[in-house]
Amino acid sequence: MRDIVFTIEQVTKENYHLFDDMVYWRMNGKERPQEEKEANKGKVFEEAFCELNCQGFYVYAALYNGRFVGWIACIYTPKIGNWKKGVIYIDELWTSPEFRREGIGKALVQKAFECQKETGAVKIRLYTGDDNVAAQELYKRCGFKIMGKAVFMETDMKTEYNKKTKFVGG
Repeated sequence: MRDIVFTIEQVTKENYHLFDDMVYWRMNGKERPQEEKEANKGKVFEEAFCELNCQGFYVYAALYNGRFVGWIACIYTPKIGNWKKGVIYIDELWTSPEFRREGIGKALVQKAFECQKETGAVKIRLYTGDDNVAAQELYKRCGFKIMGKAVFMETDMKTEYNKKTKFVGG
């Protein structure tokens, strides 16, 4: 483990270009070229800015030497009935492979605990791949327990159900 100094920053309109550069890095397996990073600084990300303003949505990133090298996205999900308060759901956690095992993942998870405290959520919940042993070990070190197995499912607008369903209402 190297002795690197990083900070955890909330992703905002002002630093979103750094976040976009990091997503490029994750999706392409390499960093965006410097000239593209410079051009990206002036880009307006209105759709992302709107999402960042959603109540209960939290995105934090690890800043190291002027670039983001990892992030966590958390969502507060309200619950009613016996729950009384909702849960924080960690939707996504990623750290660049060259920065793993440096304390960044743990520091990002700590932000989820801060969100829990801020919202009064009763617990934090997440799902990770059965084969993602490194992530499971990180989460265990942060106090999480495996509670069972789950099947991950999702849909998109191309599914038959979405093509045929018409929504009526207000």
